[in-house]
Formats: sequence, C-alpha cells, structure tokens
Amino acid sequence: MLQRFRRLLNSILLRLKQLFGVKAESMPSAPTAHTKIDSTAPRTGPVEPELGLASAEPAQYRKRESVFTYREHALYKVLIEEVGDEYLIFAKVRLGDFVFLANEPADRKYHNNQIQCKHVDFLLCEKDTQQPLMAIELDDSSHEKYDRRESDEFKSRLFAEVGLQLLRVKVQSTYPRGEIGKQIRDNLHGK
Repeated sequence: MLQRFRRLLNSILLRLKQLFGVKAESMPSAPTAHTKIDSTAPRTGPVEPELGLASAEPAQYRKRESVFTYREHALYKVLIEEVGDEYLIFAKVRLGDFVFLANEPADRKYHNNQIQCKHVDFLLCEKDTQQPLMAIELDDSSHEKYDRRESDEFKSRLFAEVGLQLLRVKVQSTYPRGEIGKQIRDNLHGK
C-alpha cells in the first residue's frame, strides 16, 4: 500500500512538473523509504512549483486614500450626523477588540482566529465608558456570496451569544433623514 502511495505521489509530482514547466532537477522528488528528511538543512530547491507570476521585487506598500469605501463613508457621515452626539462611533473594528474567548476549548486557536480575523464596519460605544453597545454592518451585494454569508451567520450567532446588538444596514444611494438614528435607538432601547 505504501508503494502504491509513493507511485501515486510521484505521478502527481511529474504531472505538476509538466503543467508548470518546472525542470525535473529543480523539483524535489518524493521521499523514498530510505530517504531521511533533515528539517534543519537549508532548502536548495523550490518548496512548491512557481507559477512565474511573482516578481523578484520586495513587497511595496502604499497608503490608502481613506479607511472607508465610498459606501462606508456615506453611512459614516449619516451616523455622525444622527447619533454622533450620543455615542462614540468606531470604524472597522476587529471582533477580537471587543469580544473574547472565555474558556479553553480543544480547538481554541480556531475559535480565537474567528474573532481576530473578522471585523464589523462600525461599532457604537457608550461615550463615558467606551462599552460596546451595537455593531453596524453595511450589507452590499458582496454579502450574497457564500463566504460572506457564512461570515455574516457567524457574526449573528456571536452577537446573540454575547448579548450585543447587530444592526444590518442595506446599502442605499441615500439614507432618509432620521431613519438610521431611529433604527439605532429603537434597537438599543428595545422598541
């Protein structure tokens, strides 16, 4: 059985070499039963086939013109106008900045990554204590994609579990005056 696996692995490696145009001598072969792998030795060949798309240049970073997209900026202006005197409004806040994992499940790293790698568009906090009161998500057409729906469902479950309000606002070209503020107050005051 092990021999069949090695043959299969070798045929897959050969096919990858053909697909990506990698010369056989530059591609490491599959280890045999007699090959000892030294993980401390420096690697001389490529670890995986290169697609030839990467540049030899070092990474270059640029500053964005704004932390907001056009749509986020439009909603932010409405939030400032309608509830900015009542609440602190933070933008693009990681879930891990206001929610934490309170126990030690076996898959703690996975669950912790769930809150460290996701954010909310806006977070309303109490002015004096900075206590989180409500998260606001701006839902555009990208939220119809499978991976976004999965993330949205996770956030909905999480917010219900921790007892924090989550308001989903559909993207609109304009927001009727007072509507967002009313939704926020109604949700926070249980109306």
